[in-house]
Amino acid sequence: MDNWVFVFMANIFGGIIVFFALMFLLSLGGGSMDTAFFIGIFLFVQLSFITTILFQVLHRVKKLEKQQTIQSEQQKS
Repeated sequence: MDNWVFVFMANIFGGIIVFFALMFLLSLGGGSMDTAFFIGIFLFVQLSFITTILFQVLHRVKKLEKQQTIQSEQQKS
């Protein structure tokens, strides 16, 4: 998860797969394509925001852990 380009690409591809799968499932259930399209777009945007937020939180936690490790090593010396 350190490579933000990989996370971005995985997020885009995952969102597209979820979008088309949802459109397919909703069209099988008798829903209109417009409804499936708008629900799919909404979920795609939500997935993008959640993934981005989680990636940022993970990055900050790793940064804090690294700082804490450096401080504890300096105190031991």
